[in-house]
Amino acid sequence: MGGRMDNKLTLGDRLNVRSMIYVASEPIPRFWPMRTFIHHNPLFGLEHLSFEAAIEEANTLFHGRGYLSRSQYQEYRLAGKVDDAKLEKYLDDFLSALPGVLPGVALRKWLWSLLTVCQSEQVVPKTDWLNGQLLHDVLHGQSTTMDRDTQQLQLGVILAHKIAPDGPVYANIDRLFGTDIGQTLDELLIKSCLDFFDEGQSAWQAPGRNQGFFAAWKEVAQHNVRFFLRGLQLRQLLESEETPEGMVAHILKRLKVPEESWQRYITRQLTRLHGWAGFIRFRSSARHYYWAEQFPADLTDFLAVRMVLGMALLQEAVRHHDCPANAEAVQAFVHADPLGAYLRLELHTGSILPAWAHRVEDVLARRRRPSFAKLAHAYMDNKSRWEGERQASHLRRLAATMGGDAEAELMAMTPAQLDEFMEVVRNWEKGEGFVWLRSMEMHYIKALINRVNIPKASAPPVDKRPFAQAMLCIDVRSEPMRRHLEAIGDYETFGIGGFFGVPISFLGYGKGTEVHLCPAIQTPKNLILEIPVALELEEEPLYGALEHVLHDLKGSVLSPFVAVEAVGLIFSLGLIGKTVAPLTYHQLHDRLHADKPVTRLLLDKLSHDQADSILRAVQRAMIVRALIKEWNIPRDQVTDDDVRQLREIALENAQGPSDLAQRRHISDQDETAFIQKLRDIYRVERHEMSLQMERLGRIGFSVDEQVRYISQSLLLVGLIRNFSRFVLMVAHESQTQNNPYESALDCGACGGGKGLPNARVFAAMANKPEVRRRLRDLGIVIPEDSWFMPAVHNTTTDAVELMDIDLLPARHLLYLERLRNGLSAASRRSAAERMPTLGGPGRLAEEPYAAAMMARRQAHDWSQVRPEWGLTRNVYAIVGKRALTEGLDLESRAFLHSYDYRLDPKGRLLETILSSPMVVGEWINLEHYFSVVDTEHYGSGSKAYHNVAGRFAVMTGNQSDLRTGLPTQTVLKDGKPYHEPVRLIVLVEAPLSFVQKAVGNLVKIKALVGGAWVRVIIMDPEDAYRAYVLDDGAFRLQERSELSMSQPLMEDIA
Repeated sequence: MGGRMDNKLTLGDRLNVRSMIYVASEPIPRFWPMRTFIHHNPLFGLEHLSFEAAIEEANTLFHGRGYLSRSQYQEYRLAGKVDDAKLEKYLDDFLSALPGVLPGVALRKWLWSLLTVCQSEQVVPKTDWLNGQLLHDVLHGQSTTMDRDTQQLQLGVILAHKIAPDGPVYANIDRLFGTDIGQTLDELLIKSCLDFFDEGQSAWQAPGRNQGFFAAWKEVAQHNVRFFLRGLQLRQLLESEETPEGMVAHILKRLKVPEESWQRYITRQLTRLHGWAGFIRFRSSARHYYWAEQFPADLTDFLAVRMVLGMALLQEAVRHHDCPANAEAVQAFVHADPLGAYLRLELHTGSILPAWAHRVEDVLARRRRPSFAKLAHAYMDNKSRWEGERQASHLRRLAATMGGDAEAELMAMTPAQLDEFMEVVRNWEKGEGFVWLRSMEMHYIKALINRVNIPKASAPPVDKRPFAQAMLCIDVRSEPMRRHLEAIGDYETFGIGGFFGVPISFLGYGKGTEVHLCPAIQTPKNLILEIPVALELEEEPLYGALEHVLHDLKGSVLSPFVAVEAVGLIFSLGLIGKTVAPLTYHQLHDRLHADKPVTRLLLDKLSHDQADSILRAVQRAMIVRALIKEWNIPRDQVTDDDVRQLREIALENAQGPSDLAQRRHISDQDETAFIQKLRDIYRVERHEMSLQMERLGRIGFSVDEQVRYISQSLLLVGLIRNFSRFVLMVAHESQTQNNPYESALDCGACGGGKGLPNARVFAAMANKPEVRRRLRDLGIVIPEDSWFMPAVHNTTTDAVELMDIDLLPARHLLYLERLRNGLSAASRRSAAERMPTLGGPGRLAEEPYAAAMMARRQAHDWSQVRPEWGLTRNVYAIVGKRALTEGLDLESRAFLHSYDYRLDPKGRLLETILSSPMVVGEWINLEHYFSVVDTEHYGSGSKAYHNVAGRFAVMTGNQSDLRTGLPTQTVLKDGKPYHEPVRLIVLVEAPLSFVQKAVGNLVKIKALVGGAWVRVIIMDPEDAYRAYVLDDGAFRLQERSELSMSQPLMEDIA
């Protein structure tokens, strides 16, 4: 790109900068808005690496932990949740890979004691100066001095590591001069982001947002009083470049960052506020996201704003502190005075020995370089002595816990042996977390293999028609509901992703925007509209429906701006009611607001003529409204020909003046202005018509599509014969109050939405005679008296409600009460199982009615921080026939997906399960995993400190990075992990070679499996149901243990 300024940047140069930013941002996962909280793997952008390597890279990028503390793993071990045999095997593997064994040192005993007894986080922590000789001198009470040449060489290594040439310049200045540019930069950028990305929370709206983030910010920044008062020199900088790409390139050159380091430099800039960066990544790539369409922004804008602010703050620091102004100058400063640079680093990074802080600060303030040298050498000698004493103390304590000859072994080691010993321990501690994790996972793997049912080959197929069948989401909260439903009556249940294999974009009745109800990795093509049954239809049914939807859409857009005073009395009643008597209040509220009409879904694809007719009708209606508002002409004084003529003029198919304008003596100028308003405000214009025709083409499904989706889902779960009288499509949703994370409790397979629309769509499709006729041709014969019925499982109260009952055939009404009774009984049993884990008394386990009442109350209590555990404690995903797990209490910890490999000769159905539901499960599992192992960096900390940001996210306090993970209330209990962080253990019931082929056909899944992001068990029905576990890159036979087959899967740590 050379030295060209922005106005000379070629299109290729600009694309090069954009592509560099795109690649640099790939490690940052997208972050969806809170109202459709999408569980995601916080390290999604690193899934091309192995799990272990990704954690190491993420530590560099995000500064997050990848594993629990040693002491927490030790607690799990004492509770019997770690496989000791595996723990020992991994230790032996580590030792066998060492180049040599230290003579006279029981290395295995040292490491085993460190692993199982030592409470310290690190026995051999990172140091600047420590080596075997220094440690040897400390252990033997000798003086510790390092010769100056060795010290000088080591100082160069230290400075190269701590002042990296490709590190952000402002960060290096902060470390050397204590300027706090980074914190100030973050605060200014966050404030700018809050202003621009606000989605209706703030009363003040930033001007010019439709121009895009950088352009709008640039305009405001030049007149920003806060920036002016700080003395930030922004105007000249902003005038130097026009586009965000040019600004990024210009500042990188001014900072003298080598071009080969630009990508890494940009990554470090973006990961500083990776929550905001992740949200902007999502926003810029989301189709049909209203706020992004209205106010565009991408990471190039974000980076340009950040770099302008950073450059201005750096210039301010140069003026006040006489510090270097670019990367080259920083390196020159360090090389010119390495001793002074080291003292500055120690002081300003908080690493300095407390007794030396004042002396170092005083010498640096006087800026007398000869004093630097004398003080620095004395300080380095003391720091190295301190490091040696600390290390000796750690090792002596460990030796004391070991007993025996350990202390003698330590004292007998030579300096070279101590160097080798510390290196061995350091490497072991680096990989120790992964050892604990795999050993813990093996405990769970063996527990599952030992407990699943092994079908008897001689058992004949059951042809008895069950009273009812139910397809529930694979969500772990469906597991107890399925178990209890099967236990109380003649029910057969199936597990499937909660979108039921039908991805839709849904526009609900009275809603202003559509939502995607499918896994986040998919983009739905079909739009479903919800309309009231009883409509006063005008001209034709479809027009009436669309007109009604448009009316309510308008109302919903305006609703947030209704004056609070107008509803003050009702709001006060709600405030008191929610606090004093939540359940009674909500029962009253529901009765007062039970005005949502009975609705239907626009399910069938529109023909081109129908779409054109709808659009013409809507345009005519908009013209009538415009005439009333703009010219005050009532409808009864306008003919259809008048409306049609104005429409043709607005669409540029005819010329004015119109007959109406001539008749009412309206001037040509006024009519021209009116026509322009029709185009600009009422959207009656040619380009908009083309867009709307495309959108109308998205409504509904063709019959071919309906048959394809229904047949695939039925084959997917193995339900192709023996259909019962009722086939329930049970969606799920949660119900909480005052909870920004509410959508995290909804359906992950529906992109954090509620799955009821999908259930209604599926049932309506499956009940259509034409669809059933075509299914019969495919070999799926659904009896005439089988009725697919949508239902919704409230996971907070455990209640199951049947939907669209008014469509139920009369002959089924006789059995409806029995169905409801069975569902109610299963709901109460589920509540009795769940409530004791949520603070309810243990007796509730034996009192289903009382448990159900408590569940309902908690759902309506706005002070309740944990009305349900959600997906916490998930550990398994089981893909296979229900016979494998029927009757087993899996403690609401397993995703259960029905599958019969015998119906899938080519493996395509298995590929579908692996590439969609399994990936959703992996995201959910790793969201919980990382939110536990590092509640601050990957989790979102405590809800107590959260504030909603712009109606799309939460921050800690008034201003912070967006909190992207789960709160501590979701994953911890009494300060300890309630969710036990292990990777998802996926069990597939199918032949080994069959599964391997399916995995090999899917590039993404092959990477996930091969990189150990999930653990895999294959139970091979064609090999006597032997279990093969993928471990260390190979499938290994894992025998069942009869001794542990009756033990529960999990036990709480006392």
